[in-house]
Amino acid sequence: MTNRFKTILMTLIIILFVFIAGKYLLDFLFEDMCGNDIKQKTPSPSGEKVAYIFERSCGATTGFSPQLSILNKDDDFQNESGNTFRSDKDFSIEWLNERNLKVIYDKSSETSEMDKKVNGIKIEYVGK
Repeated sequence: MTNRFKTILMTLIIILFVFIAGKYLLDFLFEDMCGNDIKQKTPSPSGEKVAYIFERSCGATTGFSPQLSILNKDDDFQNESGNTFRSDKDFSIEWLNERNLKVIYDKSSETSEMDKKVNGIKIEYVGK
């Protein structure tokens, strides 16, 4: 190998190493800027499922977002977006029975997700 080729190869290896190390350092320092604040934890009638109403915020440039996740009773609540419903205004829930949940929300709110079935639970949405 020529000296020039060795120099180029060594430079590329160093650049790759710096890039990978920098990525891991940034991931460590800014792991997850989003956070969840649980507002209500409501178990289903049998206690097998749990509905979490929480506010999610992802830093100073975003507002709080009320969200809903339905989990199994043994699942840990994670720092993730809601798996069922997201809104820009507060809402409420009501377990109708073990397999049915009602979400009461403001019709004027901006919503997303609005899944009809999550973890075996059928969800009914009622705008007021």
